[in-house]
Amino acid sequence: MIKRNALVLGLALAGAGWGYAGQRAITIEEAVRLALDVGPSARAIALTTERAMAEEEAAGRWENPSISLSREETGGTSETFASLTLPLPIAGRPGLERSAARLAREGTEAAARQGRADLVALVREAFLDLLAAQEREAVLADTWVSLDELTGILKAREREGESSGFDLLRVERELAAIAAERIVARGQVAVLRIHLGVLVALPAEELVAEGDLQATAPLIPLDRALLAADARGDLAALDSEANRLETLSKAAGRRIVPDLALVAGNKTTRIDGFGEESGPIVGLALSLPVFDPGRRSSRALAVDGTLARARREALAQRARAEVRAAHAEAGSRREAEQVYATAGDPAALVAMARAAYEAGEMRILDLVDAYRTVLESRLNTIDLRAAARRAETRLARAIGYEAAP
Repeated sequence: MIKRNALVLGLALAGAGWGYAGQRAITIEEAVRLALDVGPSARAIALTTERAMAEEEAAGRWENPSISLSREETGGTSETFASLTLPLPIAGRPGLERSAARLAREGTEAAARQGRADLVALVREAFLDLLAAQEREAVLADTWVSLDELTGILKAREREGESSGFDLLRVERELAAIAAERIVARGQVAVLRIHLGVLVALPAEELVAEGDLQATAPLIPLDRALLAADARGDLAALDSEANRLETLSKAAGRRIVPDLALVAGNKTTRIDGFGEESGPIVGLALSLPVFDPGRRSSRALAVDGTLARARREALAQRARAEVRAAHAEAGSRREAEQVYATAGDPAALVAMARAAYEAGEMRILDLVDAYRTVLESRLNTIDLRAAARRAETRLARAIGYEAAP
């Protein structure tokens, strides 16, 4: 008995003082803001957009002019040529290349928008997981305190001969079981803090999720959700990619037009015994598109554009299916949450059982069962609410929202 009591006391002391004092409380809105403002994932998304902007600035520029200098000597005659060659893009390819770069930048921005929506969903789920774990630990702690109080009463009665050792042993075993569950729950809180801390760039040991698991807004109607999903960032990105490839196909097709270059310079001729003379050089140069007329690359780019549109259509169908599935799940989760809540507060069970036990009308097993029933009911409430909020977050991700609807 002494060893058993020492074990129960050790488990109890391990739980005593488990709290969140002095730690960093964070709301779900703040978690999302931090993830988008300073989180490493958001920074990586922003850099892809910066790169696309830089490529747009560099696209479609004229080719650099070239300078040539040569000297020829024949007998007593020497000739020096100095010329500047300036390519003239008469086929209009630079303009098309600039348009393609602009479309690439727009596609990257659209993909970044979807990336942020995915990141927000990830942060919200991590926050909800942590909040649910904290609430589970708090419920277990509250139940442990109630059973610990009952254990103290039974110990006092046993010393006075008013209670059986069986009753005390049964409550102590339940107390130890809940203490063990609480240790596991506390460990889960620590793990989930780490997951959230990485996303919001904060030390994990300081994080505490602040809020509740109640629904905050009505569920978005399915027709509105489907309409919003048609504007998802990844769909818009594929639209831009298809347009970009078609534009590049047009640019490649214009390689059939010879490239023109303006040549200007000076020629100096020196003849021994007669002095030297110089005069201007003006001319035009044409490149002949014999080996690369652009037809093959233009055709390949056109096929790539058609492929991008096919992928966009396939993704749109998957997106609508995702929205329908997520909406159905979110609706059923909310309904389950509401139905379970209609059963009323189970805490009255413990009060009734305690009164019946004190009056000798109930066994200790029934009293412990009442405690366990109330505990499971409260934990089930947390699980149902958390599952509903997660389903709503998945719906928001399927729609492409950067915030839950």
